[in-house]
Amino acid sequence: MDTADLISPAYWESDAIDIRLNPKRPVNTDGLRPFLEKDCGLRSSVVIATSGSSGAAKFVVLAKSALLASARAVNEHCGLTAEDRWLGGLSTFHVGGLGIFARAVSNGASVFPMAWDAWTRDGAALLAALRESRATLLSLTPVHLSDLVRAGAEAPASLRGVFLGGGRIDPDLAEKARALGWPLWASYGMSESASQIATATRTDGAIDWLPILPHWETALDGEGRLRIRGEALFSGYATKGPQGWDFDTARDGEGWFTSGDRVALRDGALRFLGRSDDLVKISGELVSLSSLGARVAARGWIGLVVAVPHERRENELVLVLEGTGDGGEDDALARFNEGLPPLEQVGRAVFFPRLPRTEVGKLDPVRVLGWL
Repeated sequence: MDTADLISPAYWESDAIDIRLNPKRPVNTDGLRPFLEKDCGLRSSVVIATSGSSGAAKFVVLAKSALLASARAVNEHCGLTAEDRWLGGLSTFHVGGLGIFARAVSNGASVFPMAWDAWTRDGAALLAALRESRATLLSLTPVHLSDLVRAGAEAPASLRGVFLGGGRIDPDLAEKARALGWPLWASYGMSESASQIATATRTDGAIDWLPILPHWETALDGEGRLRIRGEALFSGYATKGPQGWDFDTARDGEGWFTSGDRVALRDGALRFLGRSDDLVKISGELVSLSSLGARVAARGWIGLVVAVPHERRENELVLVLEGTGDGGEDDALARFNEGLPPLEQVGRAVFFPRLPRTEVGKLDPVRVLGWL
């Protein structure tokens, strides 16, 4: 996907609505732009598809002003300047990649582009780009970092900060990476916040309790879910239903957005605890377990899909079925994965003669996980 326009101030000043999609995961956006412009009165926005899940199309609509507000806050919070040089290696159909360009435009820093799909498991492409660009700043996901650590890749001397976000950060992984010289700034954010909500301000700082950026107001609802309010908040969700497009600002009358993340708040810092719904992260993308469970039922099977921790991808999907199996695990795996995007494909299938149930007779995923 072309990124040349993103470094131009004209792009950010334009009234145009830019719909940015993953070319490897096409979704139908017919009629979306005129709906947002004419029916919703929206202008100067960037639209990205929500991560992962199957089912009806859903899009996050971000005002360009919200992305720039986030960029200014991150620049100030982390001391980023016009002298910095970014390596733009994250995809720009996610806020992680968009944020790089917004920050550079906001403070005059430069961006050295790198194709988002040029990543290699040994990190060779990234290291070559870092050497060529002499970049001082970089954004990575835990998947990228895991590959670099496994390859024993040492950080170039030019780097002074690496934003790490997009998934759960394993403390052991962070320790190994820092031993290789990678100056990590752990961060937490979401598409709806136009990038970061809380970010470490020291490369040798903690990765659990992260200082909240000052442009956010934060609170918890009765279930411990994070609520946020601020100028970088998204405009709302656009969804495609049977009757056409709908738009939801997804906030209450006082401007608060309630996320699906459970967190703890303490003295201006945030600690991520987990998701309150059925979405799990696979290589930084959200995948719906309930959607995959419906796929199991549609095949007439008794079973479910669960997620187990995975060193590289954060989680691995496992198809758990009731029955004897009789050596049919590979066949079940192939039948289930047929036609699914790679991120939603299960990594293995297992059979149990009888799966555990809850008191009301439903399959019990918590007990199933204990068996794996």
